[in-house]
Amino acid sequence: MKSELTIIIPFLNEGSEIENTIQSILETAVTNLRILLINDNSNDNFNYNEMIRKYGNKVSYVLHKERKGVAASRNEGVSLSETPYFLLLDGHMRFYETGWDERLIDLLKKHPGTILCSQTQALKKDRSGHVTVEPLNHFGAYIDLKSLKTVWNKHDEPDHSNLMEIPCILGAAYAVEKSYWLHLHGLNGLLSYGMDEQLLSMKVWLEGGRCLLVNDWVTGHIYRESFPYMNPTQDIIYNKLYLAQLFLPYSIKKQVFEQFKTANRDVFERSYAMLKERYPEIKEEKKYLEKIFKHSINSFIQRNNRFARLNKQKKVATTK
Repeated sequence: MKSELTIIIPFLNEGSEIENTIQSILETAVTNLRILLINDNSNDNFNYNEMIRKYGNKVSYVLHKERKGVAASRNEGVSLSETPYFLLLDGHMRFYETGWDERLIDLLKKHPGTILCSQTQALKKDRSGHVTVEPLNHFGAYIDLKSLKTVWNKHDEPDHSNLMEIPCILGAAYAVEKSYWLHLHGLNGLLSYGMDEQLLSMKVWLEGGRCLLVNDWVTGHIYRESFPYMNPTQDIIYNKLYLAQLFLPYSIKKQVFEQFKTANRDVFERSYAMLKERYPEIKEEKKYLEKIFKHSINSFIQRNNRFARLNKQKKVATTK
């Protein structure tokens, strides 16, 4: 059977959770999918090579000698994949539905020009390894345009089918056609960690595609209280400035810049200096994206703000 789907899992210091994720995939998948692990220079002394040998040619493995970051690792994974479709995952996920992969491939074929996002079952893992399951109470996400953070969408469209249009993907299980990712230039321009979901979602909507939540496809995601590694703050702020520079109208971009400048002037200045150094390549990327975009940024803002208003109303209603 020819492979049509590659599971791409960039990771860092995941330990045994990587194998838990692999086993969960293989126990529930029915197609001849491929799994590609990208170890972004883990330093936790876990023997990933020994663990991966158990799976033979079912699992491919890339080890970075230097850390590249999540965005670069995801882009690398897509470039290395040899199937028409791929699924991006974090290294601490669970699958529950037998044959989810076959259904996902079918949905990707029926809905070109989309990024499909799973419904996320939040899992909490204590120090003893016991995992507790939290209720399903969100439906994708939207973007707080003041801070550029993702916010869980608590509003469920009353008349939607199993596919629900959402402003922004969230939850760490995202399926895309490889040719569409390359057309969008994927996560080009991001540093280290952060803003992947915001960048991809805005690109998709502006290009004329759709971000769709597959509401009846549930993946479990272990959410940790803190990262097992340090993230450079200036890179995170840089990514936000980069997104604002690419997409946002001047009035909103100015507010975003001023907010980060006020919050931490030193970090902002370093991040802004990095942005200025990269202006020529950012200008070229912006020129390319403007050629392929079919919608204005205002159309995305209107869509996004509608979800923000609905969530605010829901929050007010539940507190009365």
